[in-house]
Amino acid sequence: MALTPKQEAFCLAYMESGNASEAYRRAYTVGAMKAATINRNAKALLDNSKIATRLAELNQAAVSAAVMTRSEALERLSSFARADLSDLVEFGEYELSQDADGIPVMQAAWKIRDSVLQDPAKMAAISELTAGRDGIKIKTHSPLAAIQQLAKMQGWDAAQKHDHLSSDGSMTPTFLSLYGVSPDGKP
Repeated sequence: MALTPKQEAFCLAYMESGNASEAYRRAYTVGAMKAATINRNAKALLDNSKIATRLAELNQAAVSAAVMTRSEALERLSSFARADLSDLVEFGEYELSQDADGIPVMQAAWKIRDSVLQDPAKMAAISELTAGRDGIKIKTHSPLAAIQQLAKMQGWDAAQKHDHLSSDGSMTPTFLSLYGVSPDGKP
């Protein structure tokens, strides 16, 4: 049996506020209802099995939406790996004024490109913006680190061979060091 519109509104308000009494106030007309009555009615709704099931569904959906998928992680890492500082900022020299001899006073400057401000994926490639004594500094996520993480996640690393044999092809030195005797019982 489906929930009534007010029960559904209660569930949504409860997920948003985390407070059953507040959710009841949002979903139902309470007028001059006493706080104790609101609390009792809210508790009764929480105890309703249909509402408990719906809250569990909403909670699961919220958790699923909050957890980054492998695909999302790969997309974000790929975006970091492809990001180039020149795609994010525009460099230039601008004339500020002229000195006493009429020679232009130039200032090197940069600005974040308008296209970056419109694209959250490009904006995420910027890890730090700081303003200090030396001016404004911009730092991006490391493309090399992103590529290395992608390689790990995708299994691109070449298999490595580990040689556990001694120079004569046996495992005798390891066996001797562990047990103090060779496999044939000789010290």
